[in-house]
Amino acid sequence: MTRKERVALVSLVASVGLTAAKLIIGLMIGSLALITDALHSGTDAIATLVTFLAVRFADRPADDDHPYGHGKFEDLAALGEGTLLLVLAGGVAMEAWTRFAAAAPPPSVPPFAFAVLGVEIAINLWRARALHKAAVETGSRALAADALHFLSDVASSVIVIVGFVATLYGADWADPVTAAAIAVFIGWLGLRMIRRTADELTDKVSPTIARTLRRLLTDLPGVVDVEQIRVRTVGPRHFVDVSAGVPRTFSFDETAAVKRSMVAAIAAELSDVESTVSLKPVPIDDESLRERVFLAASRERIPVHHITIQHLGPQFGGRLSVSLDCEVDGSMPLGEAHEVASRLEAAIRAEIGAEIEVETHLEPLYPDLIPGERLPDSRVAAYAATLRAAAERNGVCDIHNVRAREIDVGADGGVFVAFHCRFPATLAAAEVHRRADAVEREARAAFPEIRRIVSHPEPVRQ
Repeated sequence: MTRKERVALVSLVASVGLTAAKLIIGLMIGSLALITDALHSGTDAIATLVTFLAVRFADRPADDDHPYGHGKFEDLAALGEGTLLLVLAGGVAMEAWTRFAAAAPPPSVPPFAFAVLGVEIAINLWRARALHKAAVETGSRALAADALHFLSDVASSVIVIVGFVATLYGADWADPVTAAAIAVFIGWLGLRMIRRTADELTDKVSPTIARTLRRLLTDLPGVVDVEQIRVRTVGPRHFVDVSAGVPRTFSFDETAAVKRSMVAAIAAELSDVESTVSLKPVPIDDESLRERVFLAASRERIPVHHITIQHLGPQFGGRLSVSLDCEVDGSMPLGEAHEVASRLEAAIRAEIGAEIEVETHLEPLYPDLIPGERLPDSRVAAYAATLRAAAERNGVCDIHNVRAREIDVGADGGVFVAFHCRFPATLAAAEVHRRADAVEREARAAFPEIRRIVSHPEPVRQ
């Protein structure tokens, strides 16, 4: 049995006992006010029983029929309690008017009636405090409604005591007027409870929550715009659905990081929350032309490299020119490869503009996991000697970590060579590439079997 269930059960037992005591005394002395107070407590007993059953259902986990959980059962319980209060208030008001109009004789007020009411006030204060504390800790609206009921019991009992005192001092009208006052108080409580419960059942939330979340999420790095935020509360749990935009240039990992940061920000703002974040790529103002070319190629799933973008002069109409290497399967027939290149060119024009000039160079795409065989040490030494000689002529120093392997890629098979070299740390990257490329060209000229050569530049050690 959960804590909510234990508190509700203790409250139920106390309600039944107090209701019986007040009803018996009210009937004995003929006090409509005390009978009304007893009936009020009786509705609390019924409401507490409903609450006990509701919290048991509400604590069930979500399932296929109730994907948001069963927390709304507590709202239904609170709605039933409010309805009971309204029915009771109406019946008591009618009876109070009937007695007042008929000038019914006042009831006798024995001392033990005050004693019962005093004990009831003490017990109800304790119950209201225990229920309120449990409601705050568990987020149960049904327990909160029950706590409000017992506070209303305290207030109505105080009104009955005031009426009894007035009766003892000779006010014959005090009992029906007191009963009417209790009926008005009970009716106000019922209307207030129904209104709050209706808000919960219709998923009404404070607009402040959405505004606060929108501000927090919009300020997060990587969030371009928050399009929609929907918040739903089921029992103590919040369900938040967010739709937002991220730069379309973001990688999958970057987009996932933005999503994690949004979920964390929502959890920091709202307790007991389950968030669903939907992100879509959107264009942003500061995208570079190179990024847009890569995006067009990625949408077509065509690998590209060596992108060159030119802004042509007035004699060419001031238009843009894009050239790039388009990688295709080395065994693909030219007709199919040309269709791939044409599809890529069309995608780039659709992204940047129909007037753009696009030139594609077909490049064979090496397959993954190319078999590599070891070469004799003498051949590796010959490659290293050629690289060092070329390095001296081109301003490259410290050729080291030279590796060479025989690769099998069909008709394009040959030798793969990799080496490390050093340059001054302050040398521009473009100049580093030019010198290293010169070394690579001399090695290819000396050994035509080299199909792939990779140089790795490093700064000179101080």
